[in-house]
Amino acid sequence: MFFEEFKVGTKYGTKGRTVSEADAILFTSLSGTYNPLFLDETYAANTQFKKRLVSGLVTVSICTGLVYQLTSAPFGEGFVALVGMAVRWMRPVYFGDTLRTEVIVSSKKVLKDKRGLVVLTGRVMNQDDIKVCEIEYTIIVLRRRRPKVRGGTLS
Repeated sequence: MFFEEFKVGTKYGTKGRTVSEADAILFTSLSGTYNPLFLDETYAANTQFKKRLVSGLVTVSICTGLVYQLTSAPFGEGFVALVGMAVRWMRPVYFGDTLRTEVIVSSKKVLKDKRGLVVLTGRVMNQDDIKVCEIEYTIIVLRRRRPKVRGGTLS
């Protein structure tokens, strides 16, 4: 999407995706986040959570991937860079939970050099429609080029 296509207040919804044990193990291996709360059922059973959790970073990664797949494609054509992300977790995510994200265009601002700054706020919901996480994405996108008027005609 280009800057002009983002309308403050517009909401987009992603498809759902169920988090598997394989997702967590692959992520843990890739990132090196060997936390027994994510990997050791016996350890996790003796915590306040009573069973293994999905890493918050897995949750953020899966939900960011779902936003990338939106048909409106906020990270598609026109996208320049993700320049910031703020995350707040509210509830644990467990293996077998199905996550989806509701994304709202929170704000936008014109920048120099035919670019714009857009803030998207994502609410990550589980299969019970309980909010488990909020993600705020700050992205830079291109503005559409306006045709130049020369001598009364468009060029």
